[in-house]
Amino acid sequence: MKKETIGVVVVTFKRPDQLVRTLEAILGQGILSKHIWVINNDKEEKLESVASQFPKINISHSEENIASAGGFASGMTKVVLQNELEWAWLFNDDSRPIKGSLDSILIHSDKLSNGKPGMVKLANLNSKGEAILQYWKGRRFPKYVPVSQSLIETDLITFDGCLVSAEMIRDLGTCDPSYFMGTYEFDYCLRAKDRGYQIYTIPNGMIEDEKSGSIGGTPPWRQYYNTRNHLHLGIQRRDLGIIWAWIIREVKFTYSILRFQDQKIERLRLKFLAFVHASVGIRGKVIEPIHSKDPKN
Repeated sequence: MKKETIGVVVVTFKRPDQLVRTLEAILGQGILSKHIWVINNDKEEKLESVASQFPKINISHSEENIASAGGFASGMTKVVLQNELEWAWLFNDDSRPIKGSLDSILIHSDKLSNGKPGMVKLANLNSKGEAILQYWKGRRFPKYVPVSQSLIETDLITFDGCLVSAEMIRDLGTCDPSYFMGTYEFDYCLRAKDRGYQIYTIPNGMIEDEKSGSIGGTPPWRQYYNTRNHLHLGIQRRDLGIIWAWIIREVKFTYSILRFQDQKIERLRLKFLAFVHASVGIRGKVIEPIHSKDPKN
């Protein structure tokens, strides 16, 4: 693995200031400007100031908001299938690598040249300063470990700060854009495991994540996608374990809606709609994200 063989994907929507900070951080890792692709999901904002500041970076404008799943799928296509680079390094516009992040991955190049490496993720940290590893038991289960530079095989990753191998993208294709938002990462990890690819996490916390989309809690429209996509995953894979985990999760979240959350009727309506849509196979964008409440892609 060499820096010049890595292409970077940044998915953005209505956050040009944060995007600039992220691009500066990525360039600080030694990535070539021509190997960076920005997927802009805001058809009204053409990012002229960003383009003038970074004239060699590739900016692709979507005709509509294709959200994170569509943005990353588009970016993987550009980096690997169209430009034949060996790795795609993925970011949202509010997450960025800390100085030395890429070098912390490259020290494992020898190990990553063996076997079938599919993905390598820089772990986030929790509030206690522990690194978060992720495993799968019908849903995501976190495990917290001390910070280190170890390369640990895990079940799951999220895409922020994750390198995806060209070999796996050519074999599996990109992540599934019809998830629109949420669960597409888990689907991709499970598909990777099905084909024998290895998923690694480096628990060093060398990624800055502002989690801008988490401010103010989970809005009703996002709950729709979380509910629909998790159930769809279980139905698609014919996995009773996933469906049972979905039932337990939905009972807990429904109780939370009734007991604590606002917009109770709207939240329950969208959860029921999500159940119906997952049952009959309706995919893609159904509920328009309201970015004034939750600006994340």
